[in-house]
Amino acid sequence: MKIRFCIAAVLCALLVAAPGFARQSHAAKTHAAKKSHRTTEQAAGNESVDVPGKVIQEPNAFHGVKWGTPMAAVPDLTVVEKDGQAAYATVAGVVYRIGDAFLSDVVYGFCQSKFAAVMVEYKGRKAHESIRNFLTAKYTKPLEMDGRPDDLAWPLGNVFIRMSFSKEKDTGSLSYFYQPLFAPCAGPDGNKAAQ
Repeated sequence: MKIRFCIAAVLCALLVAAPGFARQSHAAKTHAAKKSHRTTEQAAGNESVDVPGKVIQEPNAFHGVKWGTPMAAVPDLTVVEKDGQAAYATVAGVVYRIGDAFLSDVVYGFCQSKFAAVMVEYKGRKAHESIRNFLTAKYTKPLEMDGRPDDLAWPLGNVFIRMSFSKEKDTGSLSYFYQPLFAPCAGPDGNKAAQ
């Protein structure tokens, strides 16, 4: 009987005190959220991408098309090539922008009919620098592949971004690969679609 009385007394005390705790907790949460928002705004103005501990989120989409989207759900696609489980498609007349570079030849890669990669070609050193600076500011400093400053990579969780530029041709390419979906279509050398 004593246990029931103690439990009832504790419950009554909690019911009486809970509204006060809730108001205090809500006020504390609001203050913390405002403080966090101000800190984020201040950091965004002079953010350094090389700050240890910066949380980098992998991109979950490319220009609004989320990884894993079925090919049939992407409007105005024209399939330009099929290779085993992989299909490559374009959308005519669409111009994309990354940084200050405008890109019109975008190829979407689908593996097992799910959006898994995108490849873009661009012209000129200015476009290359603009895209590189945009990605560096958004994510982090890229890795140089094989010590070549024009062959860059951003490994971001499940997404691998690759960028390369040819001085001789004055052209470059940018690719995003969503590895969990792209892997079944990549052969042993990583380039050929599985048969």
